[in-house]
Amino acid sequence: MKVVSPAKINLSLSVGPIRSDGYHQVDSFFHLISLHDVLIVRSAESFQFSTSADLGIPAADNLVVKAVKAMAQLHNKDLPAVHLELEKNIPHGAGLGGGSSNAAAVIFALSKMWDVQPSSPEHLNLAASLGSDVPLFLAPTTASVMTGRGEMLKESCEPLPQLPILLLCPKGAHSPTGAVYKAFDNNPQATHDIDVWQNNLERAAVEVSPETGKALAWLRTQNKVELAQVAGSGSACWAHCVTACDMSTVAQRAAKHGHWIAETSTTAEGIRIQPD
Repeated sequence: MKVVSPAKINLSLSVGPIRSDGYHQVDSFFHLISLHDVLIVRSAESFQFSTSADLGIPAADNLVVKAVKAMAQLHNKDLPAVHLELEKNIPHGAGLGGGSSNAAAVIFALSKMWDVQPSSPEHLNLAASLGSDVPLFLAPTTASVMTGRGEMLKESCEPLPQLPILLLCPKGAHSPTGAVYKAFDNNPQATHDIDVWQNNLERAAVEVSPETGKALAWLRTQNKVELAQVAGSGSACWAHCVTACDMSTVAQRAAKHGHWIAETSTTAEGIRIQPD
């Protein structure tokens, strides 16, 4: 079994002050995009995990492994006798939800194996315990308004038409989420209506990662770029271009600067089994 594990962008992200539980109030309009990883599930004598990318963390800290262990515990089962191989295309630590999507893909895959509902209340609770973004990948559509600390589905929306989205991750950029939120707390920005596509974490993200700020400023000078924002807390940026052809033109210019780039689009397809 091969499971498609898509990336996401925050079309709108409004972060509020710290709540009494230590988390920030977060309201966001998320949309899944066509860029994706692939989780390959094969039978094995015992549980194994491998990935095509060096993420710089021990395997035990990968959300894929954490999700497997959590699912096994929830269903009172041993670790499944499978080899999970993760083909990575979504850059690590870029604000595109790759790790969260991978965890949700595990919940989806094991649910299929064990004949249970992937988006059941107990699975959504488990997803939220793994990370605030994980439940959105199990939402009923690929466009969702989330609230709480970002883990609660407020509204399912109709997926947008295939909007051309250029992703750019600057070479050498690094913006740990904790550091970005600390910078935000030191200089809080006003919340906004999520119908307005903006990201009030942007100032904090570019403070922590000046490379992200330079890339964002460059994108905003490019002809045919309608809108450019930091992706979540960074370090990537995303830009909506007028047409796919315009996106390719901007991508070619960006490539000359040595950035990681991907040409993608909003999508109506979420986590799913990839046909052979």
